[in-house]
Amino acid sequence: MKELFGNPWSRVDFIKFVTPSILSLISISLYMAVDAVFISRFVGTLAMASVNIIMPLYSLSLGIGIMVSAGASAIIGMELGQGKRDLAKGHFSFVFCFLFAVALGLIAVGHLLGIERICLWLGATERLMPYCVDYLNIFLLGIGALVLQMFFEFAIRLDGKPVWAFYSSLIGGGTNIVLDYIFIVRLGMGIEGAAMASVAGILASCLNGTVYFLFKANMLTLVRPRIDWRFLRDAMVNGSSEMVSELASGVKTLVFNYTIIKYAGEAGVAAMSILMYLFFLLSSLYIGLSMGVSPVISFNYGSRNFEKIREVVAMAVQVTVISAVGAFVFGMFCGDSVIQLFAKGQDSVVSIAGGGMRIVVFTFLINGINILGSAFFTAVNNGKVSALISALRSFVFTLGFIAMLPHFFGLNGIWLSLPAAELATLVVTCCFTMKYRGRYLFGDHPFTEKAAAVF
Repeated sequence: MKELFGNPWSRVDFIKFVTPSILSLISISLYMAVDAVFISRFVGTLAMASVNIIMPLYSLSLGIGIMVSAGASAIIGMELGQGKRDLAKGHFSFVFCFLFAVALGLIAVGHLLGIERICLWLGATERLMPYCVDYLNIFLLGIGALVLQMFFEFAIRLDGKPVWAFYSSLIGGGTNIVLDYIFIVRLGMGIEGAAMASVAGILASCLNGTVYFLFKANMLTLVRPRIDWRFLRDAMVNGSSEMVSELASGVKTLVFNYTIIKYAGEAGVAAMSILMYLFFLLSSLYIGLSMGVSPVISFNYGSRNFEKIREVVAMAVQVTVISAVGAFVFGMFCGDSVIQLFAKGQDSVVSIAGGGMRIVVFTFLINGINILGSAFFTAVNNGKVSALISALRSFVFTLGFIAMLPHFFGLNGIWLSLPAAELATLVVTCCFTMKYRGRYLFGDHPFTEKAAAVF
């Protein structure tokens, strides 16, 4: 692993290493988008809107999985960089057991609270309630399994096999898409068929991860768990920014749903669903890049190889800037065509989504640096700064702007809240980067003019 993570890289080496992680996230976002296309075209836009009502629960599960997995993988990566392999394996196995228990707990709590009650809390209207209940009755299993899927994604990358993590995403996405066609189009199972396909995709990805760690693992093999609650606490604190980000995504979706219903009804919720799928699709470039470089940063921070950290960060920033321009151009010139895939013939939905896309697209010029910045601080085990960036970006700024801007700009104010929040967060990210650059990029050495030339 030292040869892979510690040796100098060319730009070609960097692209080869991070591409599987980027493709993995793109494949996840693509199969989510294709899933939505099947639902909207063959079940209806109301059904697609109902799936968006359920999304806060998806964000909750995803947030728990990423919080523990990202935080733990950063610490385990530093342990590997320090040569403490047995300790790393024990902690790795402990995290797996903990998340397996969490998965079972999420499913049990969901059934104890009651499906209809949960849907009502999430803002389901009378017209959306039947779809929401039918979907969640089945998808609750997937919500539990999602935490394990995230664990396998992070752990496989940390083990030095990002390509296998890509295969895991591809298997899950492919399973989902094929079963969407069979269950929805061929068998006419409607929203229940969509839920079954989604659950099957998540379980297929988990099965692939299980096979990897049983038969293909490099160093992170499953051993007797090292029960270490202090480690788990530190991992959760370190990964709290990812939890904040995903929880905020769920809260943001919830608030957006309540707000947009006031201005545009169920058609507005359907339009927002389309934009959120596109938002995640284009943002997946940055998220995948951040997930790809994080284990390298953690390993080299543990081994005090700051030259390698500077090299990786510089390349990551370059790729982020290029991707930002590409995402903006795609959203600006191809956004309307993509919207038609979701809501062809639904004129009101297309009109609302098109107007929103022309505003939301500016977000893609900014949010990549914020995502990369938050991931960097998690990778060096500074969860407090990472969590603060995520909290400001997702909670404080976004919810603050959405509470204020619609009063002045109406429906457009809802869309404006996204780029406004990202711009405000960019200022904070840059401030923290300048403050901590000496510690994390140069090992507390004086920040000389020669060093400044790197950036």
